[in-house]
Parts: sequence; structure tokens; C-alpha cells
Amino acid sequence: MKKILLLSICLWIGSSLQAQQGYFNLTQLSFLMGEVNENAPSPVKSNMIPSVVNINGYRLNQHFSIGVGVGMIPFSYTVIPIFADFRVTLLKDNLSPVIALKAGYSYANSKKDIWGGYNTNVKSRGGAMLNPEVGFKVLVTERADFTLTIGYWYQHLRSEVKGYSHPHYNRDLTTDINRLSIGFGFLFK
Repeated sequence: MKKILLLSICLWIGSSLQAQQGYFNLTQLSFLMGEVNENAPSPVKSNMIPSVVNINGYRLNQHFSIGVGVGMIPFSYTVIPIFADFRVTLLKDNLSPVIALKAGYSYANSKKDIWGGYNTNVKSRGGAMLNPEVGFKVLVTERADFTLTIGYWYQHLRSEVKGYSHPHYNRDLTTDINRLSIGFGFLFK
């Protein structure tokens, strides 16, 4: 009798977890906010920069999901982050706290002929990115949720400058961008 009861409980837990598994898509619009240092060479020219990301992933169960994403950030040149996404939904309710982490690499390929008033060749390279977030997920329909998050966006970028004030001048510039992120999204499951 105990074995049958234990088997029934295991099957019930397994079926409830199976019902929560599956593909998901999250499209998120975020605003990256922070100060601009006018005295430093930086691709950030605004206190608030929009960012859009699209994540495709798999819900392992009702609490954990993993995915991959791609986005676009329009600094003074466009940066394309490609990243892994890890999410934890803390409750099963219609309103649940969420913890998320995006980690990856951003690509940038911008060439400018004039930099700092001089004829130059600037090649913007990418760099590591990290975006931990906390927020809420609100059930809209059985197959869709609205998400609201706040987090921290770190972006490392590297630029290669050639010809600045001299034809044989070469210099690598690095920029670390630290921003508060506020995001709104729709998650389809």
C-alpha cells in the first residue's frame, strides 16, 4: 500500500512538473539609465538609452527556465548583445517575483572617419555583458505573462583607434558602461 501511495505521489508530482515544461519567448523593452561622463571617450551620449531583447528558451519546470537571447542597444553605435538567460519564478501564483540573469557578449562593428576632430579609423569591438534583474511576472492569459523588472546592466566595450593625430598612431580604448535597467516585457509560453 505504501509503495502504491508513493508511486501515485511521484506520478502526480511528475505530471504537474511536466505541465509546466516547454518553450517560451520573452520580448523585453528596457531603459538603461545612468550618468554620462562628457570628459571621457564613450559611446554613451544620453542619460537614458532604450534596449530591446528577444529571448527564446525552455521552462525546465514551474520555477526554472533557461534560454538564449539577442538584443539591440543604440549607443552612439549599435551594440548587439548575444547572451544566455537564466530565470527563477519564485511562486506559482498569478503574480510572482522573478529573478533573472543575462550573461554574454555584445558585438559592435562601427567605423568612424572622424574622432575627436581628427581623421581617424575607429573600429568598435564588443565586450562582455551582464544583466542581473529582479521583478514580477503577472499572468495575462493562460499562455502569456507581463513582466516588470529592475536591474543592473554592465557592458564592457573596446574600440581600436588608428590615425589619431598621426598616421601611425594606434590605441585601444576600453569603456565600462554601468546602468540601471528598467524593463517591461511579454512572455509567451
